[in-house]
Formats: sequence, structure tokens, C-alpha cells
Amino acid sequence: MSRIKDDLVCEIIRVSQTNLLARKKHESTEESGDDAVIKWIQSNAASYRSKYQDCLDSYSALELGDMLSRLTQSKTDLDRILKKYPKR
Repeated sequence: MSRIKDDLVCEIIRVSQTNLLARKKHESTEESGDDAVIKWIQSNAASYRSKYQDCLDSYSALELGDMLSRLTQSKTDLDRILKKYPKR
């Protein structure tokens, strides 16, 4: 994979995790949403990155750029964005 695609994949995953964690914090029933975020990071962050790294490798740089733009504008996570793209 090219360096540009590597960078796009890393940024897509970072933005997606940020959006997901913001939603988890907002939806948390705990007094401090920060605790819910920390628990999620400890339990899921590595597998989340690995899962999406493998999935995103098959897309072109153009498609990855479009995904990043949608993630940034929509404040949603990657699961919802990928529904708009054909599975590979």
C-alpha cells in the first residue's frame, strides 16, 4: 500500500474512533462519560483499528479520501459510512 493510502487509513480510523467515543460519552448513563470512554478504549481500541485496517486496505485512495470527508462532515463512525460503499 502506498504511503498516502496508509496515512488516509490511519486518519479515517482516528476520526471514526473520535466520533464513536464522542457518541459513547454522550450516551453514557454513568455520571462521568469519561469512564465509559476509558473502558471502551481499554477493551476495544486495538481490535477496532485492526478490523478496519484490513477492511480499508482494499479501497482506492480516492474512495478513502471520500470516506474521510464524510466522516469529518457527518461526525458518524465508520460502520455507517461503509454501508455506502461496496464490500470488497
